[in-house]
Amino acid sequence: MKFLIVMHMLCKRLIVTCVLFFSTILICFGQSGGKTVDQLFTEKTVSEEIKRLTDECWRLREVNSDSALVLGKRALGLAIKNNIQNELPRIYGFLGVIQLHYLYQTKASIPNLQNALKYSLQQKDSVELAYSYNNLGDLYLMTGNVPLSLRYSEYAVAMFEQLNHPTGKSYSYANIGLVYREKKEFDLALSYFNKAVDLWDELGEQVGIGSVYREIARTYAMKGDLDSAMNYYQKSYSMGVNAENGRYAAFCLNGMANIYYQRKEYDKAREYYTNAIELNRKHNHDFGLVDNYTGIALVNAQKGKQKEGEEYLQLAMNTALELGVTKQIIEVSKIYIDFYKILGNFELATLSFQKFHILYDSVLTVQQFEIIKEMERSFEVQSNLTVTEQELKNQQLSEQNLLIIILLMVVIIAVMVWRYRYNQKMNRKLEEMNQTKDKLFSVISHDLRNPFNSLIGFSELLITEIEQKDCVKSKKYAKFINQAAVEGLKLLTSLLYWSMSQSGKIHFQPEDVQLDEVISELKEFYAADLNKNQIDLQIQNKVEKVFIDSNIVRIVLMNLISNALKYTETNGTITLCAFKNTSAIHIKVKDSGIGMSESLINKLFNEKSFTQSKTGLRGEQGTGLGLSVVQELVQIHKGKIKVESQEGQGTTFELEFPCNHSGE
Repeated sequence: MKFLIVMHMLCKRLIVTCVLFFSTILICFGQSGGKTVDQLFTEKTVSEEIKRLTDECWRLREVNSDSALVLGKRALGLAIKNNIQNELPRIYGFLGVIQLHYLYQTKASIPNLQNALKYSLQQKDSVELAYSYNNLGDLYLMTGNVPLSLRYSEYAVAMFEQLNHPTGKSYSYANIGLVYREKKEFDLALSYFNKAVDLWDELGEQVGIGSVYREIARTYAMKGDLDSAMNYYQKSYSMGVNAENGRYAAFCLNGMANIYYQRKEYDKAREYYTNAIELNRKHNHDFGLVDNYTGIALVNAQKGKQKEGEEYLQLAMNTALELGVTKQIIEVSKIYIDFYKILGNFELATLSFQKFHILYDSVLTVQQFEIIKEMERSFEVQSNLTVTEQELKNQQLSEQNLLIIILLMVVIIAVMVWRYRYNQKMNRKLEEMNQTKDKLFSVISHDLRNPFNSLIGFSELLITEIEQKDCVKSKKYAKFINQAAVEGLKLLTSLLYWSMSQSGKIHFQPEDVQLDEVISELKEFYAADLNKNQIDLQIQNKVEKVFIDSNIVRIVLMNLISNALKYTETNGTITLCAFKNTSAIHIKVKDSGIGMSESLINKLFNEKSFTQSKTGLRGEQGTGLGLSVVQELVQIHKGKIKVESQEGQGTTFELEFPCNHSGE
């Protein structure tokens, strides 16, 4: 009785252990996404490359925005191709910011910024989600949609404060300061700017401090405190010059020019506007040029130079239209009114006001439409998230109910799958063995008999001629016997290598070798045949030390050179060239022989058909087995082979082997 109880307990423990074991397997498999170790390792390597490209993209955003965009798109392509979705929010965010703030491609930035938001939600990446909100706030501010800009900026501030993310808080404080300044709430704007300065100071980011100082200066200028504004512009300009940031420095020069204009120091204002134009043009910063042009236009108005001022206003409007920045287009339209008022031309001022009013109304309509569409989109996103969460809860409940059944079934399924795959493998192996047997019998019954028939026939003739002491014919028959023996040996050698490859007895054993040595051996080996048939073998080797299986490569090249000799006329040429690129070693064997038809090329490497070799130009026999050996060996070497040929124009076989190294 005790024995039965003990056995029962042992069985229970065994069952529990099995359940835990398969549970662990299922959990690990689920966490890896069903990927193998090799796939996970590859994904890690690709992720590192994506991170490197993304970091470099962000580093170059100011100094070389075009290159930064190229690197970002390359990182995006890798992430999409390899389905690495956790990198997508950051990449889309960077691309959108570069297009919005540094290339001023406002329309192009919208899909990237929206994708950053979408994938941040999908990946539940709170930091990137907060950055997405902040960037969308920037976008709507630049397009003149202050309500939506404020909404997203407040989202960003709240999230970064909750996450206690210093860098994110710095950006979002500055951004919401810009929104409040646009709303003419200057004191509130300054309080957020000062918060951003304090955080940048704690982080030791002088460039960040300088950029916020510029916004503080502009806010003081809008308040009418010109002395404070000039002080902050000078601080920001000094920091921009020290950091070699031409764009920021140009913004500051324009701001100081505005102050001189307000102080009615028009010559000084014109000087600073001109300096800002030179700096903006040097850095291809068209966005900054708009304010420079309108500033000089107003200076010309003050000096009564209507024609020159109109030229600068036209430059400003053309540049704003090319950039497609709504806010700037409206500002330039507004400047037209002030320009003609200063000149006392109230008729043109009235006409400019009417144009401004039409433009402003159209922009306001677009803003209202954007707000409605945004509300619809937000509701849709929220609804989708709610549905998804409910589906996940239902799925988890179902998984819990079915877990025990799945764990019990997995063992049975695993055994059935193993049996099925084992039977499939054995069937494939049996089929391959039958094919090998058929091919072997074909060669033995037909082709291998020919050399021996020749040996027997000519040897009998040779005996007769020796008895008759006819030396000329004896020598002739002896040559035929030698040729038949050589052909038989080649056939047996090919048959040996082919059978070894079919039975898996040839193993891939690469090592560092000098390719020159392998090629020299081949040239020396074929020297007699080349001289005999007056064929020139040209070597063009640009490869030195390589990591290959020299035995496999040597056998492959011997077969290809033998084929070339067989079908190349007297005084013909065979070229062996080798070169290397970053990913592979390429070896070409090219002959000036009789070539092949397209139908024959299509059959050469077809495993389901056996191509009988054509008789050589000098009567050499063959079976087509040599190319079968070549194909098998190239596959063992993890390489590729391709052929190009036209009848009467020669043939080129190209080998491609992976560019590996023993140290890799």
